[in-house]
Amino acid sequence: MIRYKKVSGGSFHATIGGKARIIKPGEIFDARPEEIPEGFRDVVIPLDPDEAKTANEAIPQTKAPSKLQYYVKKRDSGVGYYDVVDKNGKVQNEKALRKDKAEELIESLMK
Repeated sequence: MIRYKKVSGGSFHATIGGKARIIKPGEIFDARPEEIPEGFRDVVIPLDPDEAKTANEAIPQTKAPSKLQYYVKKRDSGVGYYDVVDKNGKVQNEKALRKDKAEELIESLMK
């Protein structure tokens, strides 16, 4: 267990020691590094940095998200109009696009 302090505004929910808790701003609490949600690790600081350094090395790093894949799909109703669709089938553009504009959108999304 490492002693942490919540340094930013707002609060977050965490399950610490098997119990659900709300961590409030400025609160000092004890937790294992894996009990702190990944999205909130930047708003808590360990009060003993040497102890935290060795504990954080033991936390397995999460795999980087896979890069999204996009493709151009012809619209059924529009002649010469296309949509940019991701691999899950979600349309990325609001209005129908011409093919060259759809390809430009894909290029900008891949950056």
